Amino acid sequence: MVSLKAFIEVIRKLLDEGIKFTIIGDTVILLNTKSEDVGEDIDIFVESPSILENENFYEEIVERNNWLYGHTWLNTPRITAIINNEEVNLDLYDNLYDFYIPESFIKNAQRIDINGLRIRAINIEQYLVLKSYSGKEEDMLKLKEILVILKRNKIKIDENKIVEAARELGEESTIIRRLKEIGYLR
Repeated sequence: MVSLKAFIEVIRKLLDEGIKFTIIGDTVILLNTKSEDVGEDIDIFVESPSILENENFYEEIVERNNWLYGHTWLNTPRITAIINNEEVNLDLYDNLYDFYIPESFIKNAQRIDINGLRIRAINIEQYLVLKSYSGKEEDMLKLKEILVILKRNKIKIDENKIVEAARELGEESTIIRRLKEIGYLR
């Protein structure tokens, strides 16, 4: 698990390098619940510099910081940063093959302030739609776990935002049906 302290430090380093990005993964939920633990890895949608056209840029950052460089399941960069003896895995993504984040999700990302550090992250409803869209068994189980977390933290879900996000992604009826089955929608 990655501590909030290590998360802030590594994110600050990325911002200092001039990387423009939006948080897209499970970390979205943990940041919105103000958890001190931000998950196993940090999924980042990189806007610039392009991970596809400038992979050397990211390799140089890794080298300068004595971090580790690898690849995600999609063959995009994975950076393992060592921060205060913690390993922080940063999975960098772009729209590639079957991996797709609508431009509107990135453009309209929420701004979250974490101890004075302002970052961008997709909203919870968009995250839920992306997980539902995949339809993978592990993602459906994750959605059930997240529902418990959201209820425990009394975080309300805006059904209109879910419908809008599902419409933008496509497969609206399938996404809505899956989220209803789990208990997110009436």
